[in-house]
Amino acid sequence: MSSRRFLCAMMLAIVAFISVSGAKADVPPLALDDRVQILDDQQLWSELDTDVFPLSPLSLEQALSGRTPVAGSLTGRSGAYVARIPLTLADRHLWFVVPNANYVDTGLAYWQPDQGATELVAEFAQSYDGNTPQLMHSQAFPLLLGGAQSGTLWIVIKAKHFPAPVKVTFFPQGSFFEYQFLVNGGTLAAIVVMLVLGLLSLVMFVRTRQRLTLYCAGYVGLHGIGWAALAGALSRLLPMEGVNPVYAGMHLFPFAIACAALFTRELFNCAEMHPALARWLKRLTWAFACLGVVELALPFQATFYLAHVVAVIWVVLSVGIGVWMLSRSDFRARYFLAGNLAYSLSLIYFMLAHTDLVQGFDYRELVVVSALAFDCVCIMLSMTEWFRRKQKDFMRASYEARVDPLTQVGNRMLMNERLDQISGPCALVFIDFDGFKAINDRLGHDAGDRFLSEAAAMMRSRLGAAGEVFRTGGDEFIWLLESDTWEQLDGIRVKVLADVAAIEQALQVNWPDAGISFGLATSSDGGHVSACLAEADRKMYQHKASKKALGRHHQEPESVSG
Repeated sequence: MSSRRFLCAMMLAIVAFISVSGAKADVPPLALDDRVQILDDQQLWSELDTDVFPLSPLSLEQALSGRTPVAGSLTGRSGAYVARIPLTLADRHLWFVVPNANYVDTGLAYWQPDQGATELVAEFAQSYDGNTPQLMHSQAFPLLLGGAQSGTLWIVIKAKHFPAPVKVTFFPQGSFFEYQFLVNGGTLAAIVVMLVLGLLSLVMFVRTRQRLTLYCAGYVGLHGIGWAALAGALSRLLPMEGVNPVYAGMHLFPFAIACAALFTRELFNCAEMHPALARWLKRLTWAFACLGVVELALPFQATFYLAHVVAVIWVVLSVGIGVWMLSRSDFRARYFLAGNLAYSLSLIYFMLAHTDLVQGFDYRELVVVSALAFDCVCIMLSMTEWFRRKQKDFMRASYEARVDPLTQVGNRMLMNERLDQISGPCALVFIDFDGFKAINDRLGHDAGDRFLSEAAAMMRSRLGAAGEVFRTGGDEFIWLLESDTWEQLDGIRVKVLADVAAIEQALQVNWPDAGISFGLATSSDGGHVSACLAEADRKMYQHKASKKALGRHHQEPESVSG
């Protein structure tokens, strides 16, 4: 606290000296009323020498001697500055003063009445844990004076960088609360959206171990943390004496864009589909990450401008990738392009607003953080589309792995899965087609394929919902028929014998030399389903051998059903 009192005492000396020296004495007084009034920063601020800021009244007097207001704007400058603002007040009223500066390390305000002593009225830097109202992206302090009077308001600010014109706005109480609600409410809502989406992506990574979700968490989450720092929310949540966390937001930006490059590479499967783009995105990732590390040792002004260079590169690249992917009918690019277009346009405006090219709009940071929140929502939607496509690919691969592509019935893998699920009584039928090799040799493999397809279609149609058909290899098929009770197995046995006879008869219409050898076994034959399957296989070969011995295509049902 002693250092703060010393600082205030030195500022009083500055104010006293400048008032005596008559700096900017020709500035007309500003009459405060019920209107919002804005002072442009052109020739509003006078520079203070940071080397002697503040040491003693004598050194300050020497530093300010002969100084004139800064020509033009404070945009792009750094250091300490003081503004002298003559005011007249008609009555007792509460105003709020907003110096439009993001990165303020020291902020002090003094009121010097025409009649009376100079007093400190506010400390408003982010690192001060004072009672000034919270205003995201800027500073604010109340000005409450007793009765009608006139005097001079002195505002002292010190920062490592002033990225935009430092205008000073005077708000009546009601107008300030409306402005504060809009800026703070919109900013906090956008930051919460980003942080929640980032946390959700991190949870998804823990559950799925998909790298895309981790990159999304870095992209969205680091932007959320960065903007919480830039807006001043972190300084209120985690106050640290002598530390201004606002600067951290700009240092996090290259790492967030590095995560964005990784996310883009994974989202569009660039490693497999677009290897050249994958290599460039990987190089950019390393470049952005290394730049983020290097920035820690650079002056903040250099960090600020480098971050904007990174933003320009990413704006052009992300929009270009989105357009290119959309032209290739990759519909994941719809959300990716929509979000990046909104973010890109807001960044362009944001950078223009830090110059004199765009004037008269006080919500530039709110525009960017809102557009970024929209971009993060779009990023999550594109990730959802990625997961949906992954799910479709998995379902297709799962189907192809379990279904015979020729006959469209289940294969051995699906049969084994179904047999593992059997817990009640069932019947298994082992089918082998007679004459299939002769069809292949005489008519060709295309004819053999048609025969198998027709046979499979007949079996599926004949069984219907009562059972399932599986192709286990060549011309061998398995039927699986489940039963609710053991008593129903006898009925299933009769149905199977009738179905086999009907299918064989139907096949011989187009394939006269075809026949069916089969074996039927049920759970009542004993043991596990594997034993049942082995028994059906044995009976099928027994049936085939019997037919060969008798020289005919069909054997009486009793000889194959046990």
